[in-house]
Amino acid sequence: MDSRETSKILASFGFKNLDKQVFTFKIIFISMFFGLDIPFILNELKSEEKLRKYFNISEVLSPDQVYKTLSLQDSDNLMKALNRILNSRNRVKRRGKKIFLVDATPVDLDFNFHRNKKTKEHLQTLNLKWSYSSSKGFYIGFKATVVIDFDSMNPVCILIHSGAPNDAKLFDPIMETLQKRRIIQKGDILIYDKGYYSYENYQLGISKYKIVPFIFPRDNFKKKTNSMTSYPTHYKLLRKPRKF
Repeated sequence: MDSRETSKILASFGFKNLDKQVFTFKIIFISMFFGLDIPFILNELKSEEKLRKYFNISEVLSPDQVYKTLSLQDSDNLMKALNRILNSRNRVKRRGKKIFLVDATPVDLDFNFHRNKKTKEHLQTLNLKWSYSSSKGFYIGFKATVVIDFDSMNPVCILIHSGAPNDAKLFDPIMETLQKRRIIQKGDILIYDKGYYSYENYQLGISKYKIVPFIFPRDNFKKKTNSMTSYPTHYKLLRKPRKF
């Protein structure tokens, strides 16, 4: 994040005050990969010199500064810039078929929830929404989907969705983005958690994107769905060979 290449990428997308932008992006990445609230991260950085040194941070911004810096960004522009930075450092190296891990995490941007509750009208001016997750409850922020290359364990793509959309409904947009960016190829394996589970997503993965979707089933997984998802394989094994 501190390289000249990163600064050039941010400048090319119209970002200004690059020091604040780089700091804010570092906080976002820490929040996503470690599942920590942003206020907690800032407090830890202020109190721990070793952490500041490890992340190459000389000055810790206040919560209000981080909140303002992030809220002023266009979500599409932000996502493009973050992915350009990732691609410049973590290129997917191809040696046959690849395995990718896909997971989503809520990013909490509310720094003063109990003392300064924000209205829906105010959030709309900042392009933010009230969201809900089983781990955080109600929060203000967005959902970040991270795609990781299994071989290198490096993130290769980040998708940002305002609010807290259902994971299963995000399967198709995620796959479409990965295909457009040529991150995935025919025959790759993509592993999703149970939040993305649905029979339709298995169909989309196999028929539309030609990949092998491995989606952990929900607790109420039905035998009927199991037989439906395994049907194509059984069909190929039992089908009679064609005569020429």
